[in-house]
Amino acid sequence: MSSPRVVTTGALLERHYTDFNFEAHVPRDPVQFPHRYERPEDVEVIGFIAASLAFGRVAAFEPHLAEICGQLGDEPAATLKAAAQESPDPKALARVEEASGWQYRWIKPADLRALLLALGRSLNEWGTLEKGFAAGLPKRGTKAWKERGIWGPLGTFLQAMKQHAIAVHEAPEERARALGFLFPSVKGAAACKRQHMFLRWMVRPKTEGIDFGLWTSLKPKDLVCPADVHTARIGNALGLCSSPEPSRKVADELTRSLRLFDNDDPTRFDFALAHLGISGGCRAAYFPTVCETCALKECCQWWGRY
Repeated sequence: MSSPRVVTTGALLERHYTDFNFEAHVPRDPVQFPHRYERPEDVEVIGFIAASLAFGRVAAFEPHLAEICGQLGDEPAATLKAAAQESPDPKALARVEEASGWQYRWIKPADLRALLLALGRSLNEWGTLEKGFAAGLPKRGTKAWKERGIWGPLGTFLQAMKQHAIAVHEAPEERARALGFLFPSVKGAAACKRQHMFLRWMVRPKTEGIDFGLWTSLKPKDLVCPADVHTARIGNALGLCSSPEPSRKVADELTRSLRLFDNDDPTRFDFALAHLGISGGCRAAYFPTVCETCALKECCQWWGRY
């Protein structure tokens, strides 16, 4: 990437970010659900649940997340902890059973129940999700940190919770695919988009009214861009990554490219880029009526293609 293109792309990204109406898009994003809560422990658990189930169309998973929030009540963290004790509180366990009584695509009620109880068991073990994540963080500047960044501790964090889910699941071997989806491995090619989105919510500051700035064990500069179908194809069109298909490689490429424009907070561009695709403001091809108004058109490979 040549210097003139870096300057031009950076300036256009800044313009898109500055002009973007963040508040208007919160109701169209799973982050709306943790925003219903004030206590950090509740924001954490609802954030993890919302991120875990944020696949497919927002209109499809939104009612299920609303049902979970309603069933778990005003203090979901306390409810999950009580339900996951060695001697579960009957009322709390009943709330969990009600919250997990539905199927969304390949996630069945037993899978969702395991997710919720795994969160409760994790909270009972660690106190907070951040403490559990921080336990696996290598020291900054060490070889382990330089080689793996937050991918390593993310993997440790997810696998610890997966073990809790396996322990409470009715048929863990039969549902290995679903559990692997809810608690993915970081060792393969998967972008782990939903999990990096959760970390972005927890770590980034409240600047735009999107993220929460709750976790202090990580810095915004440590985050990896959540690569999904929208950010991957838009990033590819802007020359920020090598493929329009989301993967771990693409997530790392997007992050490295965005660091050229903001080394201390590269993922601040993520929400505005993702919602450019989600809202239909980018169609992955040249559409004159759509592209003419796009702030990024001058650095887009689709611009002007008929």
